[in-house]
Amino acid sequence: MVNIALCFENDLELSFMDMELGRCFDRRGIDYNIYCYHNTAELRRGIRRRLPDLFFYDIMGEYGLVRMAALSLKEINPRLVSVIFYNRDYIQPPNDALLEPLFIIPSRSTKQLWTYALLAYEATLDKENMFSYYKRPAYFHAPYDSIKYFVSEGRRTRIVCANERHNNSFYQKLNDVETFVSSERRAFLRIHQSYLINTKYVAAYNRSHVMLTTGECLPISKYEYYKEICERIAGKKVRCKHG
Repeated sequence: MVNIALCFENDLELSFMDMELGRCFDRRGIDYNIYCYHNTAELRRGIRRRLPDLFFYDIMGEYGLVRMAALSLKEINPRLVSVIFYNRDYIQPPNDALLEPLFIIPSRSTKQLWTYALLAYEATLDKENMFSYYKRPAYFHAPYDSIKYFVSEGRRTRIVCANERHNNSFYQKLNDVETFVSSERRAFLRIHQSYLINTKYVAAYNRSHVMLTTGECLPISKYEYYKEICERIAGKKVRCKHG
């Protein structure tokens, strides 16, 4: 069971979120409770009875009071996952990092809301260093330490693990996977439009390829990716002569 709190001053926005999130989780067969609040006073009364796992809110609501309430909730429940809509007028203060994982929905479309709602839900499942993903008809969990890399297959992503029984493809874009694992501050690094690697498995690299400890040789597509590899692992790894 996942508990979801919504805090929006606008009734139409609150109703939209309530209805669409319900439809989203119903389609996935996920058990949930949704609690709606118009302001921080209602929110504070509500959380005395139940703490949320997911918190959808207007980060600029009540002149910043809703954001402060989110920070307080995060102190009570360190596993709280925050979800907000993009607002070009919002200037992120440094301590927004305290809200992580924090997902920012780029638009108020149903499609975007559902995508980020499921990403946020999967973040709540990330227990004991496991990456969680949905492959009909259930959620699966792969230990982060066993994941060698993720590879894009269009609208799907394939997870490749040291333990082959965890290898699988699931319906999610690699960009979304990267957003999630980055929010969790894992040791993953993009080296190509199609590859997101676990730096734990890097044995060596040069300008065009990364060699993994398990033997695979994966391409580096952009100089920007190469520069980041140099910055992240140059002190620990040796450049290879491959390629």
